[in-house]
Amino acid sequence: MKFKQNEQKNNEIYEYLKPYPINKIRIPDSAIITKQILDKLTNDSSENLYILALAINIVAAPNEKIQFFLSLINKTINISTAEAVEIFNKINNQNMSLVSQELINELKFILNVSRAEERGFIYDEKKQTYSFNANVCAKHLIKRCDIYSIKDGRLFFYHKGGFYDELSVVKLGKIIRTVLHEGRSNSWKSQHEQEIVKALQREAKCVEDMNMEKDVINLKNGILNLDTFEILAHNPQYLSTIQLPISYDNKALAPRFIQFLKEITCGDNELIVVIQEMIAYLLSSDMKAEKAFFLLGSGANGKSVLTTIITYLIGKDNISSIPLSEFNKQFGLEGIINKKVNIAAENEMGGKSLNTENFKAIISGDNIEINIKYKPSISYRPTCKLVFVTNNLPDTLDITNGFFRKIMIIPFLRTFKPEERNVNLTNELLEELPGILNWAIEGLKRLRENNFIFSKCKVIEEYTNNYCLEQNPVKEFFMEHVKVAKDCKTKQSDFYKKYIYWLALQGIDDKGTKAVQTFWKNFKIVLENEQIKINRKKVTGVYYYDGIDIVGLDDRRNSFIDQHNIQF
Repeated sequence: MKFKQNEQKNNEIYEYLKPYPINKIRIPDSAIITKQILDKLTNDSSENLYILALAINIVAAPNEKIQFFLSLINKTINISTAEAVEIFNKINNQNMSLVSQELINELKFILNVSRAEERGFIYDEKKQTYSFNANVCAKHLIKRCDIYSIKDGRLFFYHKGGFYDELSVVKLGKIIRTVLHEGRSNSWKSQHEQEIVKALQREAKCVEDMNMEKDVINLKNGILNLDTFEILAHNPQYLSTIQLPISYDNKALAPRFIQFLKEITCGDNELIVVIQEMIAYLLSSDMKAEKAFFLLGSGANGKSVLTTIITYLIGKDNISSIPLSEFNKQFGLEGIINKKVNIAAENEMGGKSLNTENFKAIISGDNIEINIKYKPSISYRPTCKLVFVTNNLPDTLDITNGFFRKIMIIPFLRTFKPEERNVNLTNELLEELPGILNWAIEGLKRLRENNFIFSKCKVIEEYTNNYCLEQNPVKEFFMEHVKVAKDCKTKQSDFYKKYIYWLALQGIDDKGTKAVQTFWKNFKIVLENEQIKINRKKVTGVYYYDGIDIVGLDDRRNSFIDQHNIQF
């Protein structure tokens, strides 16, 4: 069992590390017999070639003997790989008497020195010692691995499964240790590893960021071109760190999933279309839509089943689960790095309002600084879409159109009774994943054709508008009781007084807008959002707004207003 575990660990390393036969041979001056044989190759080659092949067949590993043979003789004569293979095929172990032990020992030494030097251990023949050069080792690694660095120094290694991986310190260290031990047994040192990593950061090809190709989706069976919808072979040229764990089958269907959507949306086709576009957007690498999604509703309504399907479609390894409250904190966002979607189920804010600075930047794919405890911060351009499964929408101090445009509320209005629930539903739907992928791709086609503008949906517009009014009661007051009137001028102080009166009549949460400064801040935001330009004039010491009037409220005052002498 222990042997199998070690074998598995080694196999994991070679998912990134390609075999590398010896290409560069160092022949020390002490290898006298070998040099004599090589010198004779210019005259009568056949016998000496055969003797060299016999000796190399003893000292070299099966996967490197042909290349070792060719590299050894290439400065003297040129033969093809096919000719070399033919020579080795003729080897008969009964002819071993032709090979001296001295030649075998020399070739072993040449092989060991050459292996070591290609991996950075430079041999000093006079001192008979090795010195280490991390630059040489880094160049060797780049020959054997497809490696890219980005501007903050992070390294990405290509996995033969068809994607790039930002390796952990331990996994990268295992690869480096393996390569060093290929060169010289038990030669690994922590200092060597650190030097190699720094050399790789400088030697590897540097790109602005990974996952920049927007017209492809990396799937298990290849790269799906979103322009031609052809499957292309995996290739290191696609700098993708995210691969969906599903194969593309353009004939697959998903009838049970379509029925499920009809059930959870109460047959609302507009809502189904938007859900299709949402899943399509989550699958894509594009951030053009600039949307985060709130799946809103109480339990037993299909939210959990839908997010489970999305999770399996995108892959658990490609998903983070950072709750909404973490977006308010200095630390905690590093989980979105190299993730495709963040799906969070625990999103209660504990009475706090959402800080939208990082939230909006992530939605738009703008660069953000991600602080990581005890490590340097990272400048990161996120490609992670945000999905929050919640019973209640968060309070926010950001009441600008810029915030509300970036969110999409998907309401789940159906409640399933216990006798209506299908305990096998998730498994039934998971069997249709290839068909669900095709269905989502149709939504992606539509999104791309519409320049990533989502389709209209009345119920979503209604919920979004209500959320906007709830978060800024000043807007609701404005929409109900403030009208544009060219020939009208209204005292500035009247707007606040009438607003306080209106609040008392409504009996709603004022969201802090009873404070004079907060009211005027929100009032001006409403004017900006509605693109209403007004002039403020001062007449005999009193400020007036030209062009707007207050309507629908009489002059009565409640006790709150009577008790306050409001200054402007």
